[in-house]
Amino acid sequence: MPLHRHDFQEFVLITKGSCIHQFKDFSMPLIPGDVFLVPPHEKHAYIIETPVSMYNCQFYPDQIADWWDEQFGSMLSNLATPEDDSPIYPADLNRQHIIHLSVQDAKRVQMMMDIMLKEQIEQGLAFQQVKQDYLNLILIIISRARLQQYASNQKKEHLSQDIVIASQQFIEENLAEQINFSDYACTNSISSGYFRAIFKAATGLPPVEYLNRLRIVRAIEYLKDQTMPISDVAAAVGIYDANYFSRLFRKFIGYSPREFRNRVKEEL
Repeated sequence: MPLHRHDFQEFVLITKGSCIHQFKDFSMPLIPGDVFLVPPHEKHAYIIETPVSMYNCQFYPDQIADWWDEQFGSMLSNLATPEDDSPIYPADLNRQHIIHLSVQDAKRVQMMMDIMLKEQIEQGLAFQQVKQDYLNLILIIISRARLQQYASNQKKEHLSQDIVIASQQFIEENLAEQINFSDYACTNSISSGYFRAIFKAATGLPPVEYLNRLRIVRAIEYLKDQTMPISDVAAAVGIYDANYFSRLFRKFIGYSPREFRNRVKEEL
């Protein structure tokens, strides 16, 4: 899907697989449970190289709810302005204000969007009102997830930015190694609790979940090489238990590594 823009608001939910979203001159990998909002008139694109399933919902905010601008307006205005010049890392979700839903919330949103689609197709009595009501519920779920994910003290977040950027670089450079975040924090003369707090405030994810996400995203690239054994793929991203790697991959992507590789092969 090449670069495009539109005059409506759009949100996208990834339900299975993975893709790359291009927005504001940088790219972010998306996995199941990720939700992101695209403001009107802003260019964006998808790079789809592997099997992926996603839901797109397009709407005009002024036609749905009075609280829309209060909950999302500031976030969307931030997306429309240039970011700072700090480094961008492949799993730096905060750059596109990506919201990661829990498995339970993602399933709820998917179920509601299925109902909305059915209403759109069948167009029964008051179908437009039904769609609007479900959309309002979905946006409330997303709003709550966003508040929980990015709840932080902005001043504190600014002061700790250098620490988080350095830790992201450390993760990138040592992805195939065993990483102990308590040891990392101690080495940098901060408590492990403080490190976890500022890392989550900046990225929206705890350090371990961020690391696992990045490992799985990197593993997707390796799995495109059909000759590379899955155990070697796991080891290349720092996971030396192939069974654990398979469970983790399925948890993030929705397929086992072998199923994912077979689907990639079928689409070539």
